[in-house]
Amino acid sequence: MHTVVLRLKCKDAEIVKKSLEPDIKNDEYSKTKLKTGKDFLEVSIESKKLNHLKAIINSYIDFVYMFENAKVE
Repeated sequence: MHTVVLRLKCKDAEIVKKSLEPDIKNDEYSKTKLKTGKDFLEVSIESKKLNHLKAIINSYIDFVYMFENAKVE
């Protein structure tokens, strides 16, 4: 089992967490948990398949980056 913990800095961590929770798909290959702090989202991922782990990591990094840099006019 491969494990990684990402701590991603973000302003509205609780909002980001709530928007990501419906898309979490825990199955026989991977498990994901989300936690928030004052200015960060912590993503804990366990996966049996390294390629799945890499894809999940990239998805969370991309989403948080997009959320933090979105400009609403």
